[in-house]
Amino acid sequence: MKKSSIYEYKSYKQFILDWIDKTPNLGRGQRKQIAEAIGCQNPFITHVLSGDYHFSLEQAEACARYMELSEVDSEFFILLVLRERSGTKTLENIFGKQISQRCEQHSVLKKRLNIKESMQLEDQMIYYSSWHYAAIHMALMIPELQNVSSLTRYFNLPVARILSVLQFLGDNNLIEQKGSNYKIKKSVLHLEKDSPILTQHHSHWRLKAIEAIQTPRQDNLHYSGIMSLSKDDYEWVREKLALLLEEVVERLAPSKDEKLATLCFDLFQI
Repeated sequence: MKKSSIYEYKSYKQFILDWIDKTPNLGRGQRKQIAEAIGCQNPFITHVLSGDYHFSLEQAEACARYMELSEVDSEFFILLVLRERSGTKTLENIFGKQISQRCEQHSVLKKRLNIKESMQLEDQMIYYSSWHYAAIHMALMIPELQNVSSLTRYFNLPVARILSVLQFLGDNNLIEQKGSNYKIKKSVLHLEKDSPILTQHHSHWRLKAIEAIQTPRQDNLHYSGIMSLSKDDYEWVREKLALLLEEVVERLAPSKDEKLATLCFDLFQI
């Protein structure tokens, strides 16, 4: 069953109730296990989820840990608790604003890039299992690479592999065959940031970047740098890179399809 995103919720109580309903056996026994995880009696869980009682911050953190939420999602969960525990409207609004900002941050890349297309998890696992799928998929946007023989020469892959990838792309309605050529039907896909295969996707293309570094070309650009900076400047750099990515996508939308390239840039704390 599809997991609910915590960012869709305004109440931590409703999020917990829905989470319980989606666990095995329709959540039977989950309230007792949550009570044990946060160190309280079972009736207290019922009073919280069905009444005016609230978790303490310590209980909220323990509950998020029991539900195996990520660090970022746990912080959002605690913000929901803080807002509902607020004793004044002013304080409630302060936490409400922080919640809105977190929701915007969560959706900003997908929203900025106007990404709408996705696949079922089973098909995603195949598509992102190798760089071949995305590379051949995008290569079909270039007129000179829209047939099997040209793809075989360009990627130096066996014909059988090219045909297998094309078959998969066609079965998923991403491309269509017209005579001996293949054309793009859907060009943009998206992996949610909590997808279990996102790491694999990033890893494939960083490894290809390493290959490119080892065989340098005049028209390639590579940069790696370690820096010390303030928290505010870290956020400034992250926002600038996100804005740059938005500008790149807007610029490339009408761009003529002539070259196949990969864009990888990273900003992370160490």
